[in-house]
Amino acid sequence: MSLAQALSTYVNLNLLVALAISGSGICFWFLKKLGHEISSRAELTLHYFLLSAILILTFIHPFLPRNEIFAPAARVWSASSIKNFSEDYTASDKGGYLAVPALSPHAAVEADQVTLIWLVVASVIFLGGAVFIFRDLKNLMRIRRKSFLVKRVGAVRILLNDDIRVPFSYWLPFQANVVLPLRLLQNSQDYKIALTHELQHHRQRDTRWVYVLWGLKLFCLWNPFIYFWNRWICEVQEFACDETLVDQNKVESQAYARCLVEVAQSALDQEYVPACATGLVFLVERHLLQRRIEKMLTRKSTKLGWSIRFAIGAALLTAMTSVAFAAKGLVQDRRVNLAQATAMAAKAQSESGFPVVVNDLVVKELNRYIGTPEGRDFMRNALQRMEDYKPLVQQALQKYGMPTELMAVPIIESGYQNLPQNHNPAWPTWRSAGLWQFIASTARNYGLRVDNQKDERLDTGLLTDAAMRLILADKLRFGDWQLAMLAYNVGEVGVQQGIDEMNTRDAWTLIRAGHENDKDYLPKLMAAILIMRNPESVN
Repeated sequence: MSLAQALSTYVNLNLLVALAISGSGICFWFLKKLGHEISSRAELTLHYFLLSAILILTFIHPFLPRNEIFAPAARVWSASSIKNFSEDYTASDKGGYLAVPALSPHAAVEADQVTLIWLVVASVIFLGGAVFIFRDLKNLMRIRRKSFLVKRVGAVRILLNDDIRVPFSYWLPFQANVVLPLRLLQNSQDYKIALTHELQHHRQRDTRWVYVLWGLKLFCLWNPFIYFWNRWICEVQEFACDETLVDQNKVESQAYARCLVEVAQSALDQEYVPACATGLVFLVERHLLQRRIEKMLTRKSTKLGWSIRFAIGAALLTAMTSVAFAAKGLVQDRRVNLAQATAMAAKAQSESGFPVVVNDLVVKELNRYIGTPEGRDFMRNALQRMEDYKPLVQQALQKYGMPTELMAVPIIESGYQNLPQNHNPAWPTWRSAGLWQFIASTARNYGLRVDNQKDERLDTGLLTDAAMRLILADKLRFGDWQLAMLAYNVGEVGVQQGIDEMNTRDAWTLIRAGHENDKDYLPKLMAAILIMRNPESVN
């Protein structure tokens, strides 16, 4: 998973938690205002549904389509700037620079540093979590060793222990346990009530969902919503148990209320509360006693219909799915990898016969133009200016039967600007001019006047026609489009010398061996063709 995906997924998880708690709270408040009674069991079911939705949406988040609708909060670039591209660029996905425009529009931090910070923070969090888990498991094992098995109820083991004050239940892989104080044997009614209550927690799967909540607290350590939600769910778990036991006449309400009071008094002396436990142990900690008894003895008979439950669940799920999609673009990775470049080439390939090549050199130049802020600005502006010259260039291409891919040449030569001599900021020493950046000697060879009185290189019509004739001559001489474009930059003599010296006609072998004029000219041309055919790549 890339840095952008990891950050987007983390932000998405926290947003989903915030939306789940706030959305469900608003829905319950609104229904209460309308006079609808919400059963605790229905409320608990909805909470578990939302937890499931969060887990699923978080898992599939990296695989969602890229969101380009909203402006990203941060971007990962291939280099801090185009000026430092040669020093900063790395072909590895682990490289790159993270920029947060809201903090500083021009500052970019190395992705490796950000990744390291996140790894350190995550390690500290999970180490702390592991310590708590180990502590819980150690204490549970200690309680287990000092307990004795009374009986089994299905897959649940009923244990008695003389060291604990209040009952609790917990689940471990292949273990479902209820731990009861030994003193409850003195009162068969309280023993039955406590056992029935703890078994209900297992039936509701509360003992398993507690791990999900605990895990979310680790991942959302700085999110206040998760702590409120954890408390809310713990309370609803208790209310749902009470509701089920009373409604199904498994316990008598008055005796149940008395038992709760007695257990609450005993809970004051409870030294240790396992984080992975549920049950009557939370009576005092959550200040639930009065509310539970009041709700148990004054419950209304009206219930929330299934249609309303479904509407609430569907509305919240739709909102959460929308948030997950929107969060996909909060941290956007502007870098281009080989697979993305290959997909761009498939779209760029035409029937003209001009070869569009994708390799490591082309991917590097794509990252120069797409993976840096200045590169994207340059390409966007060049493509916009290209529209003004498009009819003229297309007419010349048709006249000489040339491929449309050659429209990309002025992009890398001049950015489609009709520049006078010595005004090209990219190549100030070549004394070239015009849309196609001819030097004076080449322009004269193709019939253009260049002197102190007149420079016909600035006549876009004449220069475009000369450029077509030059490229066509190179193509006829070498019989290969890639060699022809290399000759456009380095000259016919330079290409022929490279062929003779290297004993190869492969243009890429020649440039890798240093037989080129402007560094990576041919890869830049291929990158420009890909971007020209995929203009959305620089949006």
